[in-house]
Amino acid sequence: MPVCSRPERQLELTARALPRLDEDDRLTPILNHLSKNFITPDASYTSSTAAVPGAEISAANIDNLSQHFPACMSHLHRSLRRDGHLKHFGRLQYSLFLKGIGLNLEECLVFWRKSFNNMTDDKFNKEYRYNIRHVYGDVGGDSNRRGGGYSPFSCQKILTEHPPGPGEAHGCPYRHFNLENLSALVQAMGVNDRSVLQGVKEDKDKQKFHMACNRVFEHLHKQEIRKAKDEGVMTQSQLETIVHPNEYFKRSFLLKNLGKETDMRMEG
Repeated sequence: MPVCSRPERQLELTARALPRLDEDDRLTPILNHLSKNFITPDASYTSSTAAVPGAEISAANIDNLSQHFPACMSHLHRSLRRDGHLKHFGRLQYSLFLKGIGLNLEECLVFWRKSFNNMTDDKFNKEYRYNIRHVYGDVGGDSNRRGGGYSPFSCQKILTEHPPGPGEAHGCPYRHFNLENLSALVQAMGVNDRSVLQGVKEDKDKQKFHMACNRVFEHLHKQEIRKAKDEGVMTQSQLETIVHPNEYFKRSFLLKNLGKETDMRMEG
C-alpha cells in the first residue's frame, strides 16, 4: 500500500464526517498534521479579507472573472447565464462565493437583478433582494449583522451538505455529476488533454474529488505555476491542495496575472 494512501483516505473520511468534525477530538491530530491550507476555515474568506490585487470585482466584470472559477462556480455561472435563474441553494452557494472574492452588496444586487432577466423589478425586490442582503449581514438578527452575514462555503461544506436535486445547479461537479457531464464541463473550462481527463475520471471513481479539482487547476495553470516557481514568487506551501473555491479563484487570478502588476505577489 502506498504511503500516501492512508492520509488521503483519512481526508476523504474527514470530508464525509464534517458535521461531526468539531465534536471528535480524535481527528484533531490528523488536521493539525496536515497543512492549515488543507482544511481551510470558511471564515478566512470574507469581503474584507479576500481582496485580490489587481482584480476589478464588479457586477459588470463577473463574466470575465469566471475564467478563474473552479468547476462548481463555473457550472453555477454557466447555468445562470443559460437559464436566467438559479434555485435557492445555487443562489446561496454562488452569492457567498461572489461575496468571498470581494463583490460588495450593492454590486451583488446589481449582478443578480441583471442576471434574472426574465422577471420584473417588483418580483425581484419582493422575493430575492432581502435574501441577498441577509447573506451579507445587511439585515436579519443582531448576530447576523454583527458577523457580517454568512461565510463562503468550503469544499467540504459543498461536498457534504444539501446534495443537488433535479433542476438544481449547486454542489460539487466532481462528486455530483455523472462522468459524461463532468467531462463536458471540464472540457468547456479548457481541459482537452486525454491524460488529464482520464485522471479526473480515476479521481472521481476513487472519490478523491479534491484531487480531481486540483488536477484540473494544475493543468490549466501549468505554465504560470512553472513561472512562479522559477521566479521564486510561489513557495511550496502555496502549491498545496486547494480546498476552498475562493482560494481557487484567488490563486488562479494571481497566477494568470503574474507580472502585470508590479505590486502583485502570490499570497498563502
